[in-house]
Amino acid sequence: MNNARGSEKHINELKDIIEKFSIKGEVKKIREINKGYINRTYKVETADNEGIVYKYLLQRINSNVFPDVDALMNNFEITTEHLHKHLLLPGHHRFGTVQTLHHTKNGEKYFKDDSGAWRMLTYFDHAYSMDIPDKPEVFYFAGVSFGRFIKAMTAIDINKIQEVIPNFHNTKSRYMDLEKAISNDAVGRVKDVENEISFVRAHVDLYGKISEALESGKIPLRICHNDCNLNNVLFDRETFLPVAIIDLDTVMPSSPLYDYGDSMRIGTNTAKDDEQDLSKVSCNLSLYKLYARGYLEACGDILTKEELELLPYASLIITAEDGIRFLMDHINGDTYYHIDYEGQNLDRCRTQLKLLEDMEKKLPKIREILQKIYDDNEFDVKVI
Repeated sequence: MNNARGSEKHINELKDIIEKFSIKGEVKKIREINKGYINRTYKVETADNEGIVYKYLLQRINSNVFPDVDALMNNFEITTEHLHKHLLLPGHHRFGTVQTLHHTKNGEKYFKDDSGAWRMLTYFDHAYSMDIPDKPEVFYFAGVSFGRFIKAMTAIDINKIQEVIPNFHNTKSRYMDLEKAISNDAVGRVKDVENEISFVRAHVDLYGKISEALESGKIPLRICHNDCNLNNVLFDRETFLPVAIIDLDTVMPSSPLYDYGDSMRIGTNTAKDDEQDLSKVSCNLSLYKLYARGYLEACGDILTKEELELLPYASLIITAEDGIRFLMDHINGDTYYHIDYEGQNLDRCRTQLKLLEDMEKKLPKIREILQKIYDDNEFDVKVI
């Protein structure tokens, strides 16, 4: 039996937990999947008496990030049950579109013991994910996928979905938290990041564009994914079409502008997120155009005029937000994000701020790209 932890005791503990769930077959293999920063995840393989193999994902939920596990799992079940009926992805016909939640033998959504809260999910075989586009059309289909997700979620009563992480995407609030961290200067690092602080403060007028529009009711609150990394879309290994959207723990009321901007922040960056050579950092407008077209073809018809007018700023705002969060964590002594070396959060911050600077320079081009897509889809909106 495979085990990343390497201890027989650990294997037996995991097998005891797996036995609590209503799944098929007897456990044959357990392997930890070392991807993702929040939950601990294991691939579980079982086989029945006829030798048929079944595959599942076992996850221990990070209760530090998600202290209200009941709210989290209620959101998860509502979302997955709805999307099974209403989300259609280009490659869905082979493997399904969202993870299935396998209940415990007692009919519960998750199992809890002294080791934590555990859940059992679908494992998508013959599918893969990536952190950056391995070919341009992949990013177009990522836009289609997340756009269809937003559109499908409009049919759910927003009052049924709880906010599991308050102010998760609220750039103005994040900036205020940064100013508190600067004042506290917990580990004496503020003196070394004065340039970064000045750059962030110079962009303060940007931070409230989405949050203030939500608060005033100018744009609607919608049920969003809130973690639209490219690696949260799974692609078929043969057709290279999207088959599933995963990581649904942050599904909450928010704005699709944040989702859109986050995808662009990650997918269009020409460098890794902790790149020290900032000359490598830029926004790839060809990829921007592909994602924007896929996204707006999928859900542009449900977005309001006010949302579409703000869309050019979305990538700038969320890029600024991530720069702020990395800078704050560096100032606080690296207490939130995992780091592999001292100063990594500062490198991450500088990469985001350089990307923001490049996006600012390219904002006229971004407006042109979006206006062309609006015109092609007959959206009555002018952004240039």
